[in-house]
Amino acid sequence: MTKRTVTCVAIVVTGLAALSMAVAAQNAPKPAVADTKPRMPQYNSDGALQLPGDYRQWVFVGSSLGLSYTDGGPSSMNMEMFHETLMEPTAYRQFVDTGTFREGTMLALLLHGAGEKVMPARRGKFAADIHGVEMAVKDTSHRPEGWAYYNFGGMSGIRPTATAMPKESCYSCHVQHAKRDNVFLQFYGLLAEAANIKVDAAAHEPAALAIGGLDPVMLVIGREEMGKPEIVETHGSLRYQFVSEPNRARFAADPDKFAAESKAAFAKLGQ
Repeated sequence: MTKRTVTCVAIVVTGLAALSMAVAAQNAPKPAVADTKPRMPQYNSDGALQLPGDYRQWVFVGSSLGLSYTDGGPSSMNMEMFHETLMEPTAYRQFVDTGTFREGTMLALLLHGAGEKVMPARRGKFAADIHGVEMAVKDTSHRPEGWAYYNFGGMSGIRPTATAMPKESCYSCHVQHAKRDNVFLQFYGLLAEAANIKVDAAAHEPAALAIGGLDPVMLVIGREEMGKPEIVETHGSLRYQFVSEPNRARFAADPDKFAAESKAAFAKLGQ
């Protein structure tokens, strides 16, 4: 074989290799692109919330063991469960970027039985079988108060849909004790840290309602408008209500200013 022939063969081989690599690259599976379109809750014709099929793949934001909002007495310790809270990914990204829970925010709470004495574990407990699945949803188009809470069952089976629980069973407690917009952020350190929010998780008494429930931002500009109990912000020992989420965010950006000025404006109303 001549030198010229060898050179031609080498060129052909190189060209074929390049072509093969180009075709392989073109046919290679494309990396998954995160869905940035806000995902909203879905309801059936009866208004019941549909359990999302992928909720167990949502973002993990916190866990607890035996956490209860009521004093069940000593016997309750025998029924303590592991809780893990997951958040729908597009709402999670929104909260991390803005510190606010957008319309359509969905959080899933999974309740597990506590397992123990399973080899090779010598001590301690672990999250075992599912005892319940619940969800918290912010959707003012479906519920005028915004947040609603749903129970999809558990040990006897997970239901595909659930109707909202009465306000007095969950909503009222969240309004009084939640650190931010009906969410117990004091129990979700991972979520607070991701949004660069400092939260005191220590036990505390419910904050007293400030300035008669009026929106401090509106009061500062000379308008008396009652805030909504589902849109709140705690500052010091007081709880402030707002007519809208943007007003709450304005207050949170400079709470000392709005607290002082609204207090002075409220005092003038009584003169």
